[in-house]
Amino acid sequence: MDDVLIIGGGIVGSLSALELADRGRRVTLLDVPRRHPPASWAGGGILSPLYHWRYPEPMNRLTLDGPRRYRELVRRLAGNGLDPSDLCESGLWVEADGAEAERGLAWARAHDQRCLAAPLSAHLPDGRAGQGLWFPEIGNIRNPRMLKALHAGLRERGVTRIEARATAVWPGERGGEVRLDNGERRRASTLLISAGAWSPDLLDALGVTVPLFPAKGEMLLYRLAPGQVPSTILTEQGYLIPRADGAVLAGSTLRKGDASTSPTAEGRRTLETMAAGILPMLAARRPDHHWAGVRPGSARDWPWLGEVPGTRGVFAAVGHHRNGLVSAPASAELLAQLMCGESPLLDPADYAFEPSSASSS
Repeated sequence: MDDVLIIGGGIVGSLSALELADRGRRVTLLDVPRRHPPASWAGGGILSPLYHWRYPEPMNRLTLDGPRRYRELVRRLAGNGLDPSDLCESGLWVEADGAEAERGLAWARAHDQRCLAAPLSAHLPDGRAGQGLWFPEIGNIRNPRMLKALHAGLRERGVTRIEARATAVWPGERGGEVRLDNGERRRASTLLISAGAWSPDLLDALGVTVPLFPAKGEMLLYRLAPGQVPSTILTEQGYLIPRADGAVLAGSTLRKGDASTSPTAEGRRTLETMAAGILPMLAARRPDHHWAGVRPGSARDWPWLGEVPGTRGVFAAVGHHRNGLVSAPASAELLAQLMCGESPLLDPADYAFEPSSASSS
């Protein structure tokens, strides 16, 4: 029998494995990266929700210290191939004017976040005109490299990683049993379901229904000279995210209910138009790469984190939608605290499955 079995090797499941391994738990991680690219592939690693002030406090509490947590993770995983330059701390400019800018400034004051009103020309001189807010302490992480280094770090810490998909789950007196697509069955005294957009079927088997759906996102990558896009730029239409080597990501589309991972011509046209609208010089450039991923969409603006109703030792972390990366470190710490009987850093009632989420059957 496994001690802890985690279904899902994305950023939330993997960081939960790290937190649990740090606490001396023996962790097995089920992951299917070749079949289902991680949800973070559908985004660019911005360490903030898009338009932070539009989110409720439960999401703010998971994300406010995201930049600090990733600085610590980069230092910790430096020996696993993650370079300090993979964390870009050049700030975030957010398009906002008038009442929207006032809302953003008020939110920043209330949450002790550094924020200044600034035109786009102050941060992207070759870009189009625009007014917005400047958050100098919010950067971005190179998410593919982050996950690769994290998986290497988990191997060093004794976490067993199995490439298999969970097709069914049954609760036990404590924990549960999982059937894999290779026919194997595994039992665990503690079980965590963190399979992103593929979690609903597993939760349904436990008598729990939450408003989750797949949400496809497409991205482009341009090759520019380092520094041509000096900061992350967020507009209502999309965003540009710079990397240290000059790569610039343009994203992202959003198609609710679409679980496919193939990029589309329509998505490419949409992103090219958006990118050129922010930085006109990109109209004459061809993107180097175009890809897609699937986020764990949710009708709620913050995730469910905690024990599944009607079970003992079966937990779930679902519904992170577009904010899985930035909220993952705090989500993982909260989950590990709950699974190990520690005093939680956040009120777990904010993230618990509501009684109405458990079906009458």
